[in-house]
Amino acid sequence: MNFSTKRYTLPLGQKTYIMGIINLTPDSFFEASRTPPCAAVERAVELVKQGAELLDLGAQSTAPNSAPIPFELEAERLLEPLRAIRRAVDVPLSVDTFFPEVARLAAENGADILNDVSGSANRAFADIAAEHGCGWIVMHTGGKKSSETAAYPNGVLADVNRFFAQAFAVAQAAGLDAAQLCFDPGIGFGKTRQDDLTVIRRFDALNSFGCARLAALSRKRVTALCGDTLVGTLTADAACIQGGADILRVHDVAQARAGAAMADLIFRKQENCNYG
Repeated sequence: MNFSTKRYTLPLGQKTYIMGIINLTPDSFFEASRTPPCAAVERAVELVKQGAELLDLGAQSTAPNSAPIPFELEAERLLEPLRAIRRAVDVPLSVDTFFPEVARLAAENGADILNDVSGSANRAFADIAAEHGCGWIVMHTGGKKSSETAAYPNGVLADVNRFFAQAFAVAQAAGLDAAQLCFDPGIGFGKTRQDDLTVIRRFDALNSFGCARLAALSRKRVTALCGDTLVGTLTADAACIQGGADILRVHDVAQARAGAAMADLIFRKQENCNYG
C-alpha cells in the first residue's frame, strides 16, 4: 500500500516518514514552532534540510484554550506562505484545518494533503480531496476539543476504530482511493493522559484498513509526563513506530529523523536504509 496524492507517492511499510510542522499562528502551544509568514519559506527549507519529507502548515491553533478564528482570517494567514513554500520545496504539503472552505482554497493553491482536524469525518473534505487528487488525513477527537475529554464506555481504542470505519465509508462514498487516506488517532484530543498512553501503547490495535497511519503527539501534554517533552516525544514516537505508524508529525525534525531511523532499524529491520 502507498499513501498517494496527485503529485506524490509514499510507499508504506519500508520506513517512517517525518512531517515537519510550520505553525503560521501567534498562539501555537509550542512557542518555538511559531513562524511569521515572512519567514515561512526559510523555515520550510530548513526543515526539509533537517530531514522532513512532508510539511504540515497550520494557520489556526488547536491548542487547549486557544481562541478560534474565522475561516477568512485563517485563509489570509495561510495562502501566501503556502504558495511561496510550494515554489521553494519539492515535498508533499499538508494543511491542517477545521474548515472545508480553507481546505478547498489550500487544494487550489498547492496543498497535496488535507489534514482534517475537525474530528467529524466531514464528507466535504472527502469531496475536495477527490476533486483535487489530495490525500485526506482524518483525526479522531471523540467529538471534543483538545481542552476537553470524552467518555469511552467501550474503551478509547474501540471508539477510535469505530470512527476510522465511519471515515473509511465516507471516503469510499466520495470516490477516494484507499491510498489517499491517512488515519490519525488524535492523541491529546478528547482524551485523558491515560487514554493517550493507551493509544500510544496499542498503536498496533488501530484498524486503518491498510491505509497510512499518522502519530501526531509532538510536545503534547502526554509527553510531559516524564518531565521532558522532547524526550517524551521521541520515546512515544518510537513506541508508535513499533505499532506500525507510517508518519510522525513533529516540531523537532532533526531529532525525530534520527530517532525514527533507529526505530526503523530495530522494528522494521531496515538494515540497509540510507537516512543520510
